[in-house]
Amino acid sequence: MAFIGLSTATHALDFEVGETKASVYGYVQLDAAYTDGKKMDAASGFTPFVDIRPDNIDGSDGDLDMGAYTSRIGLRTNTPTSNGPVNVVVEGDFHDGGGPGFRLRHAYGEWNGVLAGKTWTNFSGFIGLTPTIDFTGPVGRPNPGRLAQLRYTTGGFSVALEDPDGFSVGEGILSGASGVNQSRLPNLTLRYTQGIDAFAYEIGGLVREIGYDSAGEDNYAFGWGVNASAAYQFASGITLRGAVAHGDGIGGYLFFNPGGAGYTTPDGSVETIKATSATTGISVPAGPGNVNVSYAMVQADMDDTAGLRPAPPNTLYGYDRYDSVFLNYIWSPTEHVSYGVEVGYHQAEQPSGTSGDITRVQGMVRYTF
Repeated sequence: MAFIGLSTATHALDFEVGETKASVYGYVQLDAAYTDGKKMDAASGFTPFVDIRPDNIDGSDGDLDMGAYTSRIGLRTNTPTSNGPVNVVVEGDFHDGGGPGFRLRHAYGEWNGVLAGKTWTNFSGFIGLTPTIDFTGPVGRPNPGRLAQLRYTTGGFSVALEDPDGFSVGEGILSGASGVNQSRLPNLTLRYTQGIDAFAYEIGGLVREIGYDSAGEDNYAFGWGVNASAAYQFASGITLRGAVAHGDGIGGYLFFNPGGAGYTTPDGSVETIKATSATTGISVPAGPGNVNVSYAMVQADMDDTAGLRPAPPNTLYGYDRYDSVFLNYIWSPTEHVSYGVEVGYHQAEQPSGTSGDITRVQGMVRYTF
């Protein structure tokens, strides 16, 4: 996800083809970051939450990364019909595998409340998330990641059937099973969003089946999750935001969930893992931009999984908790131009109490069209 809070929808190249109105939009962005702390040698510099190396393991203590991989381009169309308009969005960026490969971010159509394709999960949105410059955003937040889905929306309520194996992080398993790749049913998500003057909130729910292939046998378990997010903007322009989420087998619906969705026991049965996350933050207008301060945490219940975890780095050194603090200033000196600077502190902790931490200083320049 690009840093939260700045939209590209207000800037676009508009044209018409027959009755179809189309807009080409996007931006070019340079990211630069210096990370001070122990990192995994093989990890991307722009993913601090998987980079953290425990204090008791030697490793590099600093790294500078620069890239334009978060740059993106998209096409949005609106075609009228006798029964309502058909809207289509196709968007991609260059962040596949951390860059520079091109990847599909969004590809969906919508007509009369029915959406089909790939876009943000219906489980959670952005209402409770404070803007960050770090591309990955706060670890553990309710994950508004992109999944293939079939969704129906009426008013503030939406329901969707989503790809059960679509998340690339937070779904990891324990005990050497071959993966979350045997799901027989789509995930069911529900969400209600409402705004009342300066107050906005959303409530989401998840029901899913988790399937693992272990020793040639298919095994399944039931998983669920709930989340609530809210934001309030004062007359002064100051905005408070917050979000909480909890689930059992919730997996990647919590971003970078350290526990994953579940694990297999020695007898081959599937057990789910509980996890809880929370984030809060404040945005304060200052000059041509905003100062944003936020905190996020995620905690996975790993008490019953000791001895079932494979060797690092497959389980991110066995962490069960992450904490992150962000302080940034994002501003626009003129139309189509945005700058940002940020300091982030990130800590990870194992069930034994062993921990590691890193500090990141990051900057961003964005030119939008």
